[in-house]
Parts: sequence; C-alpha cells; structure tokens
Amino acid sequence: DNIPSADSQCKDDAIRTSLRICCYGSSSKSTQKRYLAAAYSLGYELGIRGHSCVNGGGASGCMGSMNQGCLDSNGSVIGVIHKMFVFEERGSNWLEGCHEVFQQNERRSDKRGNKAKLIITDGVGLQERKRMLVEGADAIVVLPGGTGTFDELWEMACAKQIGIVSMPIVCVNIDGYYDAFFQILQRAKEDNFLYKDPGEILHFEKSSEEAIDYIEKELVKQKSGLEAEGDGEKEPTAKIKKRGPSFMSQLYTRMSSSLSSVSDEESYSQPSTFSYLVTFASGAFVYSLISRRES
Repeated sequence: DNIPSADSQCKDDAIRTSLRICCYGSSSKSTQKRYLAAAYSLGYELGIRGHSCVNGGGASGCMGSMNQGCLDSNGSVIGVIHKMFVFEERGSNWLEGCHEVFQQNERRSDKRGNKAKLIITDGVGLQERKRMLVEGADAIVVLPGGTGTFDELWEMACAKQIGIVSMPIVCVNIDGYYDAFFQILQRAKEDNFLYKDPGEILHFEKSSEEAIDYIEKELVKQKSGLEAEGDGEKEPTAKIKKRGPSFMSQLYTRMSSSLSSVSDEESYSQPSTFSYLVTFASGAFVYSLISRRES
C-alpha cells in the first residue's frame, strides 16, 4: 500500500544530479511490517528518482526490503557487507548472505546494466564496512534498527556535531521510533554539551518519501549557498558536486585517535559518548560472531 507510483519524480525541479544516499536500517528477520514497508518505499523511491542506494547488502529486515525496492524499480544499489556474512568460498551459494539483487547481478549483470554492485570488506570489526558505506555519500537516511543502526547513526551524528561532515542526516521517524534520540540531543543542548542545535545535527521525517524530499532540497540549498559565497554575481546552479574519496578518511582518523587522546571531561560531552558506547556494544556482538565462526 505504501509503494510510490511509477511516475513519481523529484519534488524540486532543480535536482538534476544523481545522488549517492547511504541508508541504515535493521537486518533482523523479526522487523515489523510497518518498518519493512518504509524500507521498501525508500529503495523504490530512490530508484525511480535516479539516486543510488548504498546499504549493508542484507537479505532481511529493512535492508532486505530496501534492496527489494531497488530491484523492483531497476534502481542503482551498492551493498557493503563484511565477509563474515557471506560464504568464504565462491561456490554456487557464496552470496547467500546477500539480497537477491546482488546474486542476480553476479549471474546476469548484463540484464540490469551493472546497476547492482557488491563490496565485501574485511577486518576484525565493522569499521571498514562503516567507512565504505559513507564514502562519497551525499546524505544519510536512517530507518528503524537496533544497536548496529544506533552505532552508525551516533557515529555520524558526532561527525556532524564537530564539523567533519555537513551532509544531511535524516531519521525516518515511524510512529515516533526516534523520538528518544531527539530528546537525548535536546537534553545535551540544554546542559551545554553541544556546539549545535539538535536540528542541525539530525533531521526527522515521518516517511521515506519526505526524507528524500528534504535531502534533495537541503543539498540544493547548501550548494546554492556555497556558490553564492564564492561569487555573488553568478546565478546559483543546482548541480550537486560529489565529495572526493578522501572525504570520510578524516572522520575515521580523528575518531580512532580520540579514544586514546581524550583527557578532560568536556571532551566526553559530545554525541561521541553515545557513539563509543554503542560501538563497543556492537563490537562485542561482532566479535562473538567471528569467534563462533573460527571455532
């Protein structure tokens, strides 16, 4: 019922460039239908608007529904998955841990015009995977999810708060799922722990379509503002220039070193506190998965 119509298009006619949108969301097979519907709508809507959807490549939960939406709209989709979630040997079922869109592309890429791409990362944790998810992204959309999604969200909220990134980060706040996140940021602002207002760090929309609408308009606004600063005589253009590959390297260098360099109480008074907490919780879970596989 929530599938967007095939004739849907960018609400802002100024958008003329395909965007690279990083999407976070659950991988659980127990994900509720209302969240799955929003995830499918996100993947489908990105596809018919001509944007690329970058996600964790999973076959279940919000990721699975999102990838199905991309498949059904013949959209461009990039999956970034850790090798622990796929078979190590390239047999007939080596991509079993991934969604069908990537399996089909592996076998019949000519029929989809190579619109599905799979990136397999390595490492003892998920840091490389997270880095590759946001590399070159124009914006982030966050669907409902668990600790892994929280980890990804808070890490990027920290990056936005301290000025490493300026991309829009939008939570699809279905039935108030992310209300508590806004409340945490609001309390932190009231207690003078934030440099920015909560709305400058995270934005909240009630549906996937509204999230994409916001991103398109916000990126046009940002681009127009930058060009106006550079040359007040020129008419602002709506073409959006993508950031280079080195865009996210600053984030991971800075956040990795900060764990060992923090020495005063104020340094902990940022969204990074939440990010570190959830990262360690997610890391413990991932480590247990790796340990079981090795044993």
